[in-house]
Amino acid sequence: MREAIGATWLLGIVLAFIALFSGYLAFSVNYSKAFRMKDGIIEKIEKHGGPNIEALEDIGEMMDEVGYSSKGKCASFFNNDSLDWGGVTKNVVTKAWDVTSGDSFNYCLQRVDAYSTSGQLSASYYKVYVFFSVSLPIVNTGSFFHVTGETANIYFPEDCVTTKGGC
Repeated sequence: MREAIGATWLLGIVLAFIALFSGYLAFSVNYSKAFRMKDGIIEKIEKHGGPNIEALEDIGEMMDEVGYSSKGKCASFFNNDSLDWGGVTKNVVTKAWDVTSGDSFNYCLQRVDAYSTSGQLSASYYKVYVFFSVSLPIVNTGSFFHVTGETANIYFPEDCVTTKGGC
């Protein structure tokens, strides 16, 4: 009888380590995919001088190549009506001016403008928010995370995301 109880504890410890290892592996894989997407989005926006139609098409192609399909809510990041932002789902910019939207998007972009001392727009840069989730079906838990990055300054941005009506 004593041997059976000892084996049960050992089995429980082994199963716990397997669950921890598989959770860590799932988190690492999803995080690296989201990180790769964030870097690619930043690269495409800088290459095309803003989130214009060409940049969005390149990003859509990259999403297909990477196999990225995670979604998250932009409204949790942007709660100020004066901020320019947009949520993008597979080349479709939706509700770029409606910060109260509860829609889910593949990634979110926020335009941050820098003004000179005379009050003129001198440059803009974009904050990129990319989502990923980790769910462990055995313990029925799911967690949502995001990765954030910023582009370099863009001096004359061509923008489909933060302008009403798009391109």
